[in-house]
Amino acid sequence: MSQRDELVREIRALSDAEAVRALTVLVEDRGLLSSAEQTALPDGELEEALTAAGVEPGGGAGEGDVARAALEYAALGGDGVVGEAVEYVRSPMERFDPVSVSVGVLAVTLLQTEVVVKRDRRGRWSVTVRKRALKDAALARVLTALLSHLTDGK
Repeated sequence: MSQRDELVREIRALSDAEAVRALTVLVEDRGLLSSAEQTALPDGELEEALTAAGVEPGGGAGEGDVARAALEYAALGGDGVVGEAVEYVRSPMERFDPVSVSVGVLAVTLLQTEVVVKRDRRGRWSVTVRKRALKDAALARVLTALLSHLTDGK
């Protein structure tokens, strides 16, 4: 089994809370947490923007499912920090990791090179997805899980 396959297995074994914390750690490591905190993107508006971009919701995905899909996407893209984030959240040390940003905003912030989220002059959000052949399936899982989470699987 390759290191990447092992990492994907470890990501899938994370609890919901661990997955959200690991995604937060990854976004923070990239220096994007402050911009995520400043993004005032309500879940309802993100849902509308994803639907308008042609994303279809999958089965009922929760926050943990969205976080695991985003972590797996980053891992498949070769981001070595994902493994460190997974190790960090699974370690027994005491820590305080408050998550003040929605998992949707964290996922979109992590994917900012693949997904462009913009607000027009009328205040409406739009999502543009840039597809790259190698990662289409993994990116689709992230966006599908995110939309499913926002719509409660409807």
